[in-house]
Amino acid sequence: MIESTMKAQKTAAPRKQNETVTLGLMEWLRRTNLNDLTNSEMHSRDFNGSRAEYIYMRVRLLSIVFSILALLWIPIDIIIVPENALVSILTLRIAYSGLFLLLGLSTKGPQSLHCARLRLSIFVFIPCLFYVGSRLVFNSDTGIEGALVGYSFLPYLTVVLLAIFPLTLIEGISYASLVGITFLGSEVYFGGLLTGSTLGNVWLLTLLAGIAVWAQLAQLHMLLRLYREASRDALTGLVNRRVLNKWLQLEITRARQQQRPLSVLLFDLDFFKRVNDTYGHLTGDKVLQAFSRLLKRDLVNYNLISRYGGEEFLAVLPGLEESKAMAIADRIRRNCHTVNTKGPEGCLVNFTVSIGVTGLRDTDTTETLVSRVDKGLYSAKMKGRDIVVLAEEKEDSQT
Repeated sequence: MIESTMKAQKTAAPRKQNETVTLGLMEWLRRTNLNDLTNSEMHSRDFNGSRAEYIYMRVRLLSIVFSILALLWIPIDIIIVPENALVSILTLRIAYSGLFLLLGLSTKGPQSLHCARLRLSIFVFIPCLFYVGSRLVFNSDTGIEGALVGYSFLPYLTVVLLAIFPLTLIEGISYASLVGITFLGSEVYFGGLLTGSTLGNVWLLTLLAGIAVWAQLAQLHMLLRLYREASRDALTGLVNRRVLNKWLQLEITRARQQQRPLSVLLFDLDFFKRVNDTYGHLTGDKVLQAFSRLLKRDLVNYNLISRYGGEEFLAVLPGLEESKAMAIADRIRRNCHTVNTKGPEGCLVNFTVSIGVTGLRDTDTTETLVSRVDKGLYSAKMKGRDIVVLAEEKEDSQT
């Protein structure tokens, strides 16, 4: 009897471990939005800007380092490269160093994801060009000669370096494919595609690319998680006040550069304290969540929405004039009449909202813009609530 019990325990232990591993994988999949890792369509504008800046800094640093290292390799070229190929190789190396230096000194669009992708594409393309150029100079496969002068490892080095960037699956595969196409194209040109050595190199390059893509996704997942914990309001999922203020300043700068309008809406839920006092804070939280969902739905084309504090919410509408912003604000106000949440014992809790609206002026700063829309909201409260008020110029001078 004792022996059978011990046997059962021994057989049960591995099963429990397997169940733990399976549950751990399922829990990770449950918490991970695979769309977030596949492409950037679901990423907020704020996160895209932060990720772009992250890529921008790393590309600049690596480009300058590669520019210096390329020049430091010249003495080795002089010693090892045959005399008939030396001038061509040195020309290639100086051009290689110069291109990396230009890329490293470029400061355009540090928070533009489009610029970050272009910058990283150039970062990948430069060593690919250098690799093809060196193959043409040696006019042979990258066997002993290429390995001695340090050229045959360039495709592998480029793929491995991609692992330090937080990229989506589509981005990672695209950059790795650029390296792979360059490598395969050179082998086709020199007629070595179907050799055992080339097939082995292709397998190694594919393996390294797979590891790099996995590392990229892990970095992206970690960045998304940390970003959302640091920048999102836990209750509503909207960005917090600090992030909104930073991006409002960027939108003001962009609006002036592009000479386009910009409007700001400030919302305040009417008698929200009464909801908390009457139905409890859990019901108050449900009201905040319901209003947040309404904002996300009605402002689906504008993801610069913030829980600005307590029951106040602020939305930035780039490209919209005050008149159109007023129409959107009034639609949101009316839609609040159709939304309710369940309170204690199933009772329905309704809510209304007061809204201040203003547009960007020539002399506005972030502080003056927010101050003016806040005065517009105050006017809405004073005029009876559940209305939309356009903040007038004269309100700026009121104390």
